[in-house]
Amino acid sequence: MKGNLLWFILLIAFIFSFIVKNIAIIGIAFLVVSVLFVVAALIGEKNKKEKDELLKIKKEKETIYNNAKQKFDDSVKHLFDTKDIIIKQLEEIDSYVDGIKYQDEIVLFDDEDDQIEAINDLQNILKNSNYSNAKNIWNILYNDSEYQYINPLAELEKKISEIDQIQMPDLSIEYEYLEIIDNSIPKPTPLRKLYDYAINAINNKIQELREKYKERGDIFNSEYQAFENKKKSHNSYIDSIKNVYFLNEKEAIESYYKSILETATYYKHFSINVVIEYNPINKVLIVEYLLPSIDDFPKIKKRQYIKTRNEFKDIYFSDRELNKIFEDTTYQIVLDIIKKVFVFDSIDQIKTVVFNGWSKSKNKATGLINEACILSVSTNKDEFLKINLPEVDPKECFKGLKGISAHNISNLTPIKPIITINQDDKRFVSAYNVEVDSSTNLASMNWEDFEHLIREIFEKEFTSTGGNVKVTQSSRDGGVDAIAFDPDPIRGGKIVIQAKRYTNVVGVSAVRDLYGTVLNEGATKGILVTTSDYGSDSYNFAKDKPITLLNGSNLLHLLEKHNYKARINIKEAREEINNL
Repeated sequence: MKGNLLWFILLIAFIFSFIVKNIAIIGIAFLVVSVLFVVAALIGEKNKKEKDELLKIKKEKETIYNNAKQKFDDSVKHLFDTKDIIIKQLEEIDSYVDGIKYQDEIVLFDDEDDQIEAINDLQNILKNSNYSNAKNIWNILYNDSEYQYINPLAELEKKISEIDQIQMPDLSIEYEYLEIIDNSIPKPTPLRKLYDYAINAINNKIQELREKYKERGDIFNSEYQAFENKKKSHNSYIDSIKNVYFLNEKEAIESYYKSILETATYYKHFSINVVIEYNPINKVLIVEYLLPSIDDFPKIKKRQYIKTRNEFKDIYFSDRELNKIFEDTTYQIVLDIIKKVFVFDSIDQIKTVVFNGWSKSKNKATGLINEACILSVSTNKDEFLKINLPEVDPKECFKGLKGISAHNISNLTPIKPIITINQDDKRFVSAYNVEVDSSTNLASMNWEDFEHLIREIFEKEFTSTGGNVKVTQSSRDGGVDAIAFDPDPIRGGKIVIQAKRYTNVVGVSAVRDLYGTVLNEGATKGILVTTSDYGSDSYNFAKDKPITLLNGSNLLHLLEKHNYKARINIKEAREEINNL
């Protein structure tokens, strides 16, 4: 213990002695260490500040990069979102346009409420008819209707034009982004290229839709043009009537009333066919009118709500009820038409009206179509205009006018008309038969023989339906060559036939002349027959008009149908004519 203490005291004494001897060196060393420590502290502080500054700069660069990248990404996203929205809008437009109906696809269709309303209208024809528009009758006769169908292609273009267009992105966003990134980061697809891609996708979809609806657009244009041509033709026809109606021309008066009565639509499913003849000597107007078929009448009486099933049930008219409605409506139509004739007689040329009502309906006993006159009445203007039509019993009024019909007209019992349409014409000449065989060249036969041959062949054509054909006086002036009378109440009436034994193409002027003759004659149709053919102008003019063009081929087929043998050789006929 004493030994250890001694050694400790000796160690302390040694250290003290060393410090005393080396105090200057130790002081200097301490000072150096202190200076080094301070320098090290200053350097550490500087390094820390530099590190902090670098870290700050790095964070700022990251922020700038992230902001630029976010702007770029947002711009790309907006571009493609807009593209997708437009594509979706185009698909919706496609669905809408695809639902647009063709003219031929739109069918006259009645729902239950339509039929109930139609029955009410039919039962009140005389109460609802308005005769106060007699002064405006010409405006009524003109067709000023607009085409009611939609052009799918035009509608497509209209809808496309309403879509917001995709906008070019702000390219400065891309430039800002590209300036920041270094080579370690892949460069993005340029905004302009992405824009072009989006635009191409949209344009391709639009082009696809345009190609899809091009054919339907063409169909619409064709149907629209046909509608406009028909309207123009109709209005020209009314003009032609109006120009001579006030001159008291017989044919114009007939055409005038035919047009008026054809506009009298009582129910959209009723067929309309009218044949008119006017006698200017005694001022009698004969009306041959196709009455509606009971098969075309609305059948629904009312709709009854079934509470237990939460649905509606259609209640139909019984046969007895429907027959009564048919009879009452038919008599109302007869009286209404007679009233229209007298009221619309603005030149006071009608003193008497003879109305012959025809029926074309299926006989339930035989299943065959019966065509017959089922009622007839004659009345004068002074007598008829004294009647207060809205308050009469239609059947009793008809009987009071001494009208003729079966007790039940729903039985479609035929009766003899009081007066029928006159088929006499001073221009008619005696007909004779023409002998032809397989050696007969129609293109070079005598022109008068040719006209009589045409009369003969059409007489065979119309005889089966009770009609007849008469040849007019030969004039070789392009006028009427033959007139056919067809008693069919639907397709019948007066038909003008012209025969052209030509070796050249028939020009459009001949077709125009025929149309003028049809109008002047008050005919329902015109037929032009030739041994040659027609030019495209002729066919275009005849389109949408009551004109039939029969060329040489058609004529040979018609002859063959009725067991005639003949031939047409244009070249041979020309040589024969040149040798004369």
